[in-house]
Amino acid sequence: MNAKERFQAICEKRAPDCMPVFPRVTTQMIYGHGLMMPDVTGQDWYDSDKITDAVLASIKNIGYDLAIPLYQDPGFGVPPLGGTLNIPHKFGVAVMYTNHRPVMTKADWPKVQKMMAHFDVRKTDPRMKGALEVIDNVSKEVGDEVPLVTCYGVGTQTALFLFRPDEAFLEDMIEDPEWVDEMCRVATDWSMDWIRVQYEAGANSVAFIAEGIASAMVNPEMSERFNLENIARVVEMVKKEFGQQTWLHLHGNMTTPKAHEYLIKLATQAGVDGFSLDEETPAEWVKENVVEKLGKAACIITDGATIANGPVDKIIEEVRTQISKVGDGLGIMMAPSCQVLPATPNDYFKAWVTATHEYGKYPIEA
Repeated sequence: MNAKERFQAICEKRAPDCMPVFPRVTTQMIYGHGLMMPDVTGQDWYDSDKITDAVLASIKNIGYDLAIPLYQDPGFGVPPLGGTLNIPHKFGVAVMYTNHRPVMTKADWPKVQKMMAHFDVRKTDPRMKGALEVIDNVSKEVGDEVPLVTCYGVGTQTALFLFRPDEAFLEDMIEDPEWVDEMCRVATDWSMDWIRVQYEAGANSVAFIAEGIASAMVNPEMSERFNLENIARVVEMVKKEFGQQTWLHLHGNMTTPKAHEYLIKLATQAGVDGFSLDEETPAEWVKENVVEKLGKAACIITDGATIANGPVDKIIEEVRTQISKVGDGLGIMMAPSCQVLPATPNDYFKAWVTATHEYGKYPIEA
């Protein structure tokens, strides 16, 4: 099987030749290609040629199955709205937004909202324009065999990325929830447009969206209020306009009663097709409660720190342990807890992928 066929089997809960891997790799692909972040991006530029080379080298040399066909970070859209990015000069640190954000106070919101109404995701941000060029390049090179996902945040995660300092936004969720409702709707509209143009540029597989606050930073009721409807809007759009599934990444322990209830609503009401949880949710629980009871495909997790720190024998043992917990393994693929961490050495990264393919051969033996 090629990677496309392998992932399709997981989505349909059929047996592939081996368990696929989705590393959600972002900054690591830059460091893994011998580059530093200032070599490839700044506040208002994005080197499409260098980043294309880094993305393709990562996909081809490491050998994972599901790929993000661009370098992405939380800063897309932020500088044109008036915020600034931290472009790290140190090894192993990701590009991030700073506390200088477009909406420092509520008085800034009307101006930013007007800017959002005229934001063209194809060209307003030069970094996003460059990223679309990378998707086009990568899809032409490997798109016949590799599933290339569209990928970004939704709801609270995208609103936090685009608009407000982290602590202020979390306070807003308690003190001014109606405003947060509005920011989340506007941010999700923007994210949906960004997903659309990623497909148009050459992405060929599922939309993999993230709602990283989940139950890790707020309670499940708040996540449900601000995100459930917005996630449902993304799911509907992706299915209707592109005929693709939508998978969702969540943080936090989803086994607690209220978090589990939220997870069920994401599957049954929002229509999410697959889930990537984090290391707080055990593999056997995912198999029983997500794959078997909800009928949804899902990821099991290797903690990103294990992959980054090694050694190889420890990585292999962790992979074997996780795979041993999922019975027949149907509907399951392997992922890191969030992403392959920026400073992960390529040899550890590849060892994790290779071990998953080797010990995840079907039929899986408990």
